[in-house]
Amino acid sequence: VELYEVVNPGFHEKFGSISAGYQMDVKKVEKQQEKIEAPVKSVNGVNPNIFIVHGHDDLAKITLARFIEQIGLTPIVLHEQASSSKTIIEKIESYGDVGFAIVLYTPCDQGSKLGGDSKPRARQNVVFEHGYFIGRLGRDKVTALVKGGVETPNDISGVVYIDLDDRGGWKMDIAKELKHAGYE
Repeated sequence: VELYEVVNPGFHEKFGSISAGYQMDVKKVEKQQEKIEAPVKSVNGVNPNIFIVHGHDDLAKITLARFIEQIGLTPIVLHEQASSSKTIIEKIESYGDVGFAIVLYTPCDQGSKLGGDSKPRARQNVVFEHGYFIGRLGRDKVTALVKGGVETPNDISGVVYIDLDDRGGWKMDIAKELKHAGYE
């Protein structure tokens, strides 16, 4: 791994036909200030990092993350990771080198078709990231937990959604999905 330091960040305004944009000067860091390691692989060769896509339901997010830790895997929760001045999509790309993703559909927003009745919905970022991880990992490496009567996207009909029930029955379902994806 080579490290570079930004020494002269800058932004230039639009000038004639030249569009506005960022421009920076960088220099290579000779001494590594921190050790950066590749993701650790488990004994059976699967990536132990599990990306958790979530909205504003902190209890659901924390409960899921602690369960992932209890079964010996590493939860990746985006807001807990260093930003390094990256945009959100850059952070998702950077921390998206995972073996599996779990998407939490919780009633954080409301929405409807024009003129229709408002229904509970997951945050728009949750729906977007669900699609992103299906594209990146494949459908067999992404599962969704749905809390209550939250609307789910119809473009991916046929995808199995797991009920995020209060009794914790979802844990066995998540474990089955992970086992099917190659986790012990």
